[in-house]
Amino acid sequence: MNLILRLASQGLIHGNYNEFNILVYEDGRPTLIDFPQMLSIDHPNVREYFERDVQCIKTCFLRKFRFEADHAPQWEDVKREGKLG
Repeated sequence: MNLILRLASQGLIHGNYNEFNILVYEDGRPTLIDFPQMLSIDHPNVREYFERDVQCIKTCFLRKFRFEADHAPQWEDVKREGKLG
């Protein structure tokens, strides 16, 4: 979830955030792959894509690990800090 917010803080939404696009090193560090669907937070439908990315991760962790986070990021949590997109 932190990666979703970090990308958004730089002006980007992944657009295809799911368990197949997150690689995890043995020490627990995640690496995000597959960027062709990435879009700017200035896109008119960005909130929908952001919420879909969050829901995909929530569903993945619930299904695979029976884990449900107490808090998931909301669009209102996005604080723009930079501009990559």
